[in-house]
Amino acid sequence: MSDRKASDKNSVVIAGRINSPGDLALFRELRELANAAGYIIVGEIIQKRKREDPKYNIGRGKISELKKLVEDKKPLKIIFLNNLKPSQAYNLAKELGIEVIDRYELILEIFAKRAGSKESLLQIELAKLKRELSFAKEYINLSKRGELHGFLGGGKYAVDSYYTYISSRITKIEEELDKIRKIKNMRYNKRVEVGLYTVSLAGYTGAGKTTLFNTLTNEKGYIDGKPFATLSTLSRKVKLQGYPVIITDTIGFIDSLPESLLDAFYTTLRETIISDVILLVVDLTDPIPEIRRKLSTSIDTLLSLGINISKVLVVGNKIDKVTGEELREKEKLLQNTGLEYVLVSATKRIGIPSLVEKVVEMLPDKLREKIIISEDQSRDLIEEILEKCKVISFTGLSGRRLLLEIEGRRPIISKIKARSSNPQDALSTRAL
Repeated sequence: MSDRKASDKNSVVIAGRINSPGDLALFRELRELANAAGYIIVGEIIQKRKREDPKYNIGRGKISELKKLVEDKKPLKIIFLNNLKPSQAYNLAKELGIEVIDRYELILEIFAKRAGSKESLLQIELAKLKRELSFAKEYINLSKRGELHGFLGGGKYAVDSYYTYISSRITKIEEELDKIRKIKNMRYNKRVEVGLYTVSLAGYTGAGKTTLFNTLTNEKGYIDGKPFATLSTLSRKVKLQGYPVIITDTIGFIDSLPESLLDAFYTTLRETIISDVILLVVDLTDPIPEIRRKLSTSIDTLLSLGINISKVLVVGNKIDKVTGEELREKEKLLQNTGLEYVLVSATKRIGIPSLVEKVVEMLPDKLREKIIISEDQSRDLIEEILEKCKVISFTGLSGRRLLLEIEGRRPIISKIKARSSNPQDALSTRAL
């Protein structure tokens, strides 16, 4: 029987190498990620060193400290801040006699625990397999040298089977995700056809996106204050100042998120890419260096996805917890991005009217028209107008007709105008 106590079954030691004191923020974040995965941290080893040790990543002196810590605390595993090469992970595990994972694998663990939809599960598996494939050559080299035992020790047949299985599984998952992507594209095209605008919430994990989503939609999306509470998109139709809008909550960003994870979650992130307006949520309770780091990471991620930055509205959240000079300094940081911004408290609903007003102002391709509808066609057409447009005013006319002033997406307004009783009688047209 193991001498590890039952209460220690989820205990871990976190370790890693940093280049500067500023990297300590990444270590704090690693603690949060470990807690989110359900682990209890019983020890830490941090080494300030620019160049990684090719064998262990950290220096050999720190290996001795880590070994002693493992002997004293008897953790379940060690979690490294730095991305480990397969040889480094293997050498560390062999030297320390314990499982060793890195931040990438920890994030995948969290994703796997929190994934609820088939799409999320497929995306997580795809990210895992792509990493396996990218590391395969090094695993194979280690096995050939006799340094790595296990399923690759069976020679060429085992290696070929390994490649074949992973490659075929990646292909199958990508095909399934492509089908999901096509269905989502059809939904998006239908939204545009019916005149709906789309708004997505983006930002660093933990910034309060889901709380803001709940506030704007009167929903009850899952919130627990831990990283990556949202992995699958959640969309709801609402009216913002009379405009029909689909609002979508999306997965949070994180510093140094591996490119393969971005690729794997493309179908989820596509909701952000195709949105008319993107609300980039920022947690203003963070210290200024943290706000700067997280904001920079979020903007870089949006740019890497090919998003037009002019569609982005920065939302400084949690202003109920920041006051006075501190709030003014943090607001200045948002101003320096050169992007439009608003300040809100999603939980207290402070600043929400200003946010909605700004979102409506940024909605593209708006057109205002005055149309005349006769009584015999009014019911169906008015229902369509109420669903797809904003009604500015309506007036009864002689001959049992209605004069409506409406506003909405240009293609929809044009179609509705064409269906009105006498389109050429439209009294005025004004592009907004």
